[in-house]
Amino acid sequence: MLKIPKVFHADRRSAGATTDANITDHATRMLRRVARDLHLPAGEHEIVSQPARRGYGCKVTLRTRSMMLEVADSPARQAVTMSFRTRRGRSDLSGGGDNVVPLEQLASREGYESLLCGLRLAAGLDSAGR
Repeated sequence: MLKIPKVFHADRRSAGATTDANITDHATRMLRRVARDLHLPAGEHEIVSQPARRGYGCKVTLRTRSMMLEVADSPARQAVTMSFRTRRGRSDLSGGGDNVVPLEQLASREGYESLLCGLRLAAGLDSAGR
């Protein structure tokens, strides 16, 4: 179960650099927790943040060899989105189609466990061996 920060649901049409920094900080913490709950060793994953630019929101991505979990903000959206996709190796940044994860799902224990099971399946992680 993850606590979803209020800044993820706030209207960001007039947001500034402080809001983007808060979103990046909260998203990084959230993805570190997901990596820890998936029992990913430090050398098998990386968390990369892309700062916001004019017309584009910030992105924070948890990358493994076989999947990407992304928390993204956009000035056009009214809320932060989370999605995951598969990939073929570390150089594949496009991967398959996005699988959007509703933030409300993460607020419940069952929803969060369901996300972790889906990520294990997408990443090819053996849940019994980890």
